[in-house]
Amino acid sequence: MSKKLYLVIQQGGYSTEMYVHPHNSLKEAKADIKSCGKASYNTTEPIEIPESLSGLITAMNKDTEGDLWVLLETVARAAAELV
Repeated sequence: MSKKLYLVIQQGGYSTEMYVHPHNSLKEAKADIKSCGKASYNTTEPIEIPESLSGLITAMNKDTEGDLWVLLETVARAAAELV
């Protein structure tokens, strides 16, 4: 059975800073959004990564917050491996 990954994209202190927070559950992602809101950071709603890209779960450590560009590169590489 494949796991799902939920991502929350957070706007940083500057308008051009974006960070990606990976979560293993929707509940964790929603809690992160609430926490970011308390600190006055804007976020996206949770983004569910399709099970077909579940290899990202092992590529991204749950405790790691990644730069958006690094995440996009990771997604692109994982998708390329599926072809």
